[in-house]
Amino acid sequence: MIDEPKDDSENVLAFTKRFDTNADIRDRLNVVKAAKEPGYCRHARTVIDDHRRVLACRHCDKVIDPFDWVMSIANKEARIDWELSDLRREVIEHRKGLESLKREELNTRNRIKNAEAKLAKISMEIANKSIAAGIPVAAVTRETYTDAENS
Repeated sequence: MIDEPKDDSENVLAFTKRFDTNADIRDRLNVVKAAKEPGYCRHARTVIDDHRRVLACRHCDKVIDPFDWVMSIANKEARIDWELSDLRREVIEHRKGLESLKREELNTRNRIKNAEAKLAKISMEIANKSIAAGIPVAAVTRETYTDAENS
């Protein structure tokens, strides 16, 4: 007699929600949009029959409610308007950031110029003191300058 394997199905964990990052959000929704059926038509191309006074889809030949169609177009345009205003706001923010980066670059260039001027001034002072100490200018290093200054 062969023992049948014990059924451990109650100990098995379902990992399907772990990979869906929005599963907890969808579980809390009161109204959920139905999944689109295969062969779903968005009625993007329409024909207006003025003789029968109907609006129909050119793809699936389904008669469309004109108010619903106009409302969907209005919703799309409102969404486009919202996205456009959002993009314009982003452009303004990026321009402000670019202006601040340009100011920072200008300040950095000025600091570099000031540092180079100070370095040139210090180099001239070192050269003058080395000449006065009798050290050839080409041979001046930091160590020889400090040695000459200490003597």
